Amino acid sequence: MNKNPRQILEELNHKFNENFKEWGSLHDHNLERSLAGLHSIAAIGEALETRKISRHHDICCKIFDEIFSDGVSSIYLASNAIDKPACIVLRRVLELGVASIYLWDMPHMAFSWNQHDHNLSFNEMLKHLNSPGYISFVNIENNVHIESELIPSTRANAIYGDLSNIVHGKMATFETSMPERFTFVNSDWDQFVKLIDEVVALLVKALLLRFDIADVVFRKVPNAKREFS
Repeated sequence: MNKNPRQILEELNHKFNENFKEWGSLHDHNLERSLAGLHSIAAIGEALETRKISRHHDICCKIFDEIFSDGVSSIYLASNAIDKPACIVLRRVLELGVASIYLWDMPHMAFSWNQHDHNLSFNEMLKHLNSPGYISFVNIENNVHIESELIPSTRANAIYGDLSNIVHGKMATFETSMPERFTFVNSDWDQFVKLIDEVVALLVKALLLRFDIADVVFRKVPNAKREFS
């Protein structure tokens, strides 16, 4: 309790450095699919820069680099066993990923969100993107056949709810009550990788369907074809 702020931060830095060394000793970090997906999302943003037909698309295109940055940041935090902040940032990845599709076709919502502090509802965005009318629009626009949903709403809402519990500090998610708190644990890392992999794959598949952009993305990120085609 008598330590000064510098001492506290230095001790934390030492602990997290040790966690990162432990992570670095793993033979397989299981990140290939997640990183391929994040690079694909960035590539989609670059490709959409050439397809802009409205000023609100300038807003939308900026989202993709943010998703990539947040995804990598989330992975880095988890590799240091900073698990709860990693999941908080991952929720942002999921929310922004869904918003990147939703806002592209909703100019007034893009400006409301960007200029008038309008909060986007995750559930409402999912409902819109999975509505029969929107699915028909994507099917006809891209000559594809989506049978039911663009984004699997039950699973997406479940993930979002679990991540939101961490954001809002539900007691069951408290790191300080766990016996191996703030320590790198292989099983925790594996669980995180499975989660971010699922989130990123869900977003990439929806983005590729909505924007009919797979050929461009797979040229820029060759290993993504194996993972997401």
